[in-house]
Amino acid sequence: QGFILLDDVACVGTELSLLDCPHSNWGQHDCSHAEDVGIHCSPESSTVTEGSLGPPVRLVDGESTKEGRVEVFLNGEWGSVCGDGWTDRDAAVVCRQLGFSGTAKARAMAYFGEGHGPIHLDNIECSGMEHTLGECIKPDTRIRSCWHSEDAGVIC
Repeated sequence: QGFILLDDVACVGTELSLLDCPHSNWGQHDCSHAEDVGIHCSPESSTVTEGSLGPPVRLVDGESTKEGRVEVFLNGEWGSVCGDGWTDRDAAVVCRQLGFSGTAKARAMAYFGEGHGPIHLDNIECSGMEHTLGECIKPDTRIRSCWHSEDAGVIC
């Protein structure tokens, strides 16, 4: 359920990241959820992580690489995330996705300045255990009434 973010992925198998494989633009697809894929890694892991990899995430306008306004890459452009309901659990997932460990603090109300592109996501709901922000995207993430003055940020 929810967004289908990747299609036409064509990995050779030597890539270090799924993002290094040729693929269609984020969010552009001709699929249905009947075509969703999953993986099973072994021998180290016997669990299957559900949820999509999701869009690339970056932090901008912070004083270091560990903080900033959260931006996601969708439909060919970087955009911000609405800070409505943005919590430390959401921030923890962003930090984890970016490779940081330890505590994470959510910052809303454009703490790191207002973004200039689109506001891509709203009503993000993370439990805090997800590995990527994409796993927190619910089907009903349409932007209702959000302004860049509400942009979400994190401190990792």
